[in-house]
Amino acid sequence: MREIEQIKKAIQTGLPLVYLWYGEEHYLLQEAVQLLKKSYLEMDSSGSGIEVISAKNVTPAEIVERANTVSFFQGRLVIVEDIPYFQEGQGNALDPFFEYLKNPNPGTCLLFLAESVHKGRKFYKAIEQAGVIVEFTAPKRPQDWQAWLDFELSARGKKMRPDVKTLFLEWAGHQSGVLSQELDKLVLYVGERETIRAEDINEIVPQASEATVFELLDAVAARSSAVALQKLYQVLRQEHALKVLTLLVRQVRMLLGTQALRQKGGNVNDAPRLLGMKPFEAQKVWRQSEKLSWNQLETALGECLSTEVGIKTGQGEAKFLLELMVTKFCSL
Repeated sequence: MREIEQIKKAIQTGLPLVYLWYGEEHYLLQEAVQLLKKSYLEMDSSGSGIEVISAKNVTPAEIVERANTVSFFQGRLVIVEDIPYFQEGQGNALDPFFEYLKNPNPGTCLLFLAESVHKGRKFYKAIEQAGVIVEFTAPKRPQDWQAWLDFELSARGKKMRPDVKTLFLEWAGHQSGVLSQELDKLVLYVGERETIRAEDINEIVPQASEATVFELLDAVAARSSAVALQKLYQVLRQEHALKVLTLLVRQVRMLLGTQALRQKGGNVNDAPRLLGMKPFEAQKVWRQSEKLSWNQLETALGECLSTEVGIKTGQGEAKFLLELMVTKFCSL
């Protein structure tokens, strides 16, 4: 969200001649690309000033030649996707870029897109000196997700009560691309009504697999095999059996790590840094770990391993083995 605001401001005040965009938040990155394209289409509706290039098919020398092309309109936007320029063994292949970056074409915005970067590479440092680098990161803390949701709701002219916002984020998961699609569905569903309600979410938004697994383990802690199996069947309708098992193993491991952290005098704020989980996960896992003992979790992890072996060696149908495992969980 912060990155989108930064791009909007740059469009208004003047775009840099060279950009590098990268990061884990692919949805926001693509949203920013569309925003940038739209700004050029407003200057020239034909789109002739926009060129999208795959770095896998075009050499750096050819890209530089296109970036140096003079536009008949107010400017050119050259977008270079799939860049391999942070890999080893580039040799002198990137020299055309290094020459260009010393004196970029003032009529072109040259945008490089990457999933990840190597900040120690010469290419990164050259762009850092000549242009602007933007990292697109997903919200991490609960308050960051709330801010993201507020921004998206405002953009759609809709509102949610605070408790409904919490429900939506916990119910639909924490992937901004998925959440954005679900918000679009909700907007169509509620029509002209301004406020999105909890019943709207329950009616049309599918529950994320991770959220269902949390509820499954809540049922295990309550020794409710009926509810736990119901949640298992729910998540099996969304994911392959081995994926469900992987989600359960991850959850049990996070709970074990949280238990160990608690025993050593740590607190929930230490969990993201020490256990490699996201802050919004840490809050939920910490609360859940209070309901399950170390012995229960250790035994559960062993059952997960036995179930995985059983599935992979054909000892039974995967769904049945998972049912048996969850039933055992509830009797621990």
